[in-house]
Amino acid sequence: MEPIQFEPAIKNSILSNKEAQFESNRIKEIPTLIEPTQYKLPAIMQNYAYPVSTWPVVISEKMQETLAQLCVRIPQLIKAIPELYFKNDEKRIADFYFKGNEMVTQFAMICHQKNVETGCRLDLTYSKDDFKILEVNVGSSIGGWQVQSFEKIIRSFHPQLTDPVTATTYESRNSQAIYMKFLVDKILAQVQPTDEMINVFVGVGHIESEKIKQDVIDFFGGLLKKEFAARGLKGQAHTGKFASLTLKNSKLYHKDEVMHGVVAFKVEEDEQVPADVFRAFIMDQVYFPDHLATGIYGDKRNLGLLRELAEQQAFSAEDNELILQHIPWSSEITPKNVSYAGETSSIVNILRKYKDKLVIKAAQGYQGKDVFIGKFSSEEEWEEAIKIALTAADFIAQEYNESINFLAPNGQQEWTDHKLIWGAFGFGPHYGGVWVRLSEVANDVGVINSATGAVEAIVYEIKK
Repeated sequence: MEPIQFEPAIKNSILSNKEAQFESNRIKEIPTLIEPTQYKLPAIMQNYAYPVSTWPVVISEKMQETLAQLCVRIPQLIKAIPELYFKNDEKRIADFYFKGNEMVTQFAMICHQKNVETGCRLDLTYSKDDFKILEVNVGSSIGGWQVQSFEKIIRSFHPQLTDPVTATTYESRNSQAIYMKFLVDKILAQVQPTDEMINVFVGVGHIESEKIKQDVIDFFGGLLKKEFAARGLKGQAHTGKFASLTLKNSKLYHKDEVMHGVVAFKVEEDEQVPADVFRAFIMDQVYFPDHLATGIYGDKRNLGLLRELAEQQAFSAEDNELILQHIPWSSEITPKNVSYAGETSSIVNILRKYKDKLVIKAAQGYQGKDVFIGKFSSEEEWEEAIKIALTAADFIAQEYNESINFLAPNGQQEWTDHKLIWGAFGFGPHYGGVWVRLSEVANDVGVINSATGAVEAIVYEIKK
């Protein structure tokens, strides 16, 4: 079998500038994807829905520093939007984020003013002009940190990641451990529980299989217990229907147990988080990161608002530069004039004239749904996307920032060009690491998402 050959001219490999260290690995001896059932993984990860690469993605310290800065600072700047852009005018905020519902807005602003930190994930592309933020996902439902369970398996394929001499060169941040530490810190800070057992309710939506539901709780609960044990505390994860959560004597209960934290991994369309959860949150009786203000923080139109504020020099010089460098041109799609590429015209004219440079997507979309990329759309498809955006409202136009090509193995174990989307985690003031989704250029349709066939990979940072 021939060893992997990396041409000196290749600058963009998923192995960064460390191709030579991995050159001795024979590609035919290493499968492209991990087969989860062959390894001792948590039960829920043995049926992981998305393919995971056996190969690491290696990044420089500079790339890591940029991601860390963006993951911590951008969510903080988004929290300034209600005051700086809307002047805390609840009617304007209601019209923009909550379809005019001023009652919901009042409660959302109460949650906002509590300034409770929650987790976030930035989705970025690495273009010819550095990292560009495509969207900011907020709340407990952000995914991707689970894939860290495969890290030891990836190391087992590559001696360079385990050899005492070279292993210290690479670090993969444990997003799971960072998340659990953040979660427990927030529970203890907000609730200050006096009970012997600290309980966290986990909403997982409608899972018909009791085994799968138990596997989810065992996985999350196991991580949680490990963090509690490190502090000399006891904690447990619970699940059930959100409707089972009730407020009694100023405490939030699930059955007969007091809950100190509530995380909503998934809320089905036919479900509602009970008002009692919000009441307990307002009274500081429970840490609830998925409060109503996340409807403000997670709106994709915020990227356009941040750029507008930065252009007005509303932030510090450093923050203005950070925003303008890393957030692409974005605008809410409404009947109005906008400026793009030095031209001011109606947004419809801009969308038509610059079709191949723009994207249309839903402000609250997820998993690549309701995303239309002009470069990959016919004229008829693009016109339909414009019509949908104008009719449905809550859509944005965004400049298309294409990923540069990275050499990575495909399903046939051939090293070919791939596009990458980076999912970088921020947990309050803490950078939580990054994971990657890869899509082969030969199959490129613009949208790169695990739910639409992308391969996931774990990232290692080069350390000096």
